[in-house]
Amino acid sequence: MRPSVKERCRLGNIVGKSQAIQQVYDFISRAADSDASVVIGGESGTGKELVAQAIHEMSNRRDRAFVSVNCGAIPQTLLESEFFGYKKGAFTGAYTDKHGYLDLAAGGTLFLDEIGEIGLSMQVKLLRAFDGRGYAAVGSTETKKSDFRIVVATNKDLIDLVNKGLIREDFFYRVHVISITVPPLRDRKEDIPLLIDHFLRLYGNGKERSDIPGRIMQSLYNYHWPGNVRELQNVLQRYFTVKRLDLMGSIRTGYDYLNGNSCEDHDPEDLDFHRAMEKFQKNVILRALEQTQWHRGRASSMLGIDRKTLFRKMKSLGIS
Repeated sequence: MRPSVKERCRLGNIVGKSQAIQQVYDFISRAADSDASVVIGGESGTGKELVAQAIHEMSNRRDRAFVSVNCGAIPQTLLESEFFGYKKGAFTGAYTDKHGYLDLAAGGTLFLDEIGEIGLSMQVKLLRAFDGRGYAAVGSTETKKSDFRIVVATNKDLIDLVNKGLIREDFFYRVHVISITVPPLRDRKEDIPLLIDHFLRLYGNGKERSDIPGRIMQSLYNYHWPGNVRELQNVLQRYFTVKRLDLMGSIRTGYDYLNGNSCEDHDPEDLDFHRAMEKFQKNVILRALEQTQWHRGRASSMLGIDRKTLFRKMKSLGIS
């Protein structure tokens, strides 16, 4: 008998014990007992694929493959050959037979992330395969069938996409049987300590949560986390590596926090308004340059200034 998920602090690779995430655990358990299609909704970075993996690992298909497909990363012209496979000689570059995702998922789970990125014509072909009527590899006339469980994910409103004609109604109803919504991190901030402990084990080199200064912890609690758990993971990995807490546009160096210094301990020059503004501008520009791999054109676009202004600022701030 499967243990109760009530009050768990973790399920698979999902970490949290808030009421919001407990409800997700409950839905995962119920979905795992079924073979019905599942739609997982939620903002980017909330961990939708982790939910799909947990459903698979708790189901009777756990011993077979979990095949994850990022639909948004596949050009529309390649969707059919990627999903259904192809035969040698089917097109230029097809030097050998290749199995498609549907073949690989046989007996297991097919997870389709960013389901809204699949075009209408491909939806028709997938729907036929989903309904058990079969499919054919590109370059073949042989009809194949594959038994797999369908789990899809999206950060968009699928009903809105149906209304806009971007998703077929029959395709929508085929995949939308069980619905699970993963809450954003801002709605389950009580899970932040558990998540920090989890990422400390991954990146903290033996550190404990008590090693993180109180002001850093307070900043992590007060932040709104638009990038959700994925952003928290990146922020903590960067903080443990370079000792800098970087929360979107607000950049703070970790040195003072790590040494427990308060504002009163700072050099009096730090209270000079013009010096403070120069430091702030320099940090923002450096961050934009780092994110664009020092491509000044893209950095200027990110900052909302023209290239000449960026060059002038870099020169005056000593950035080379």
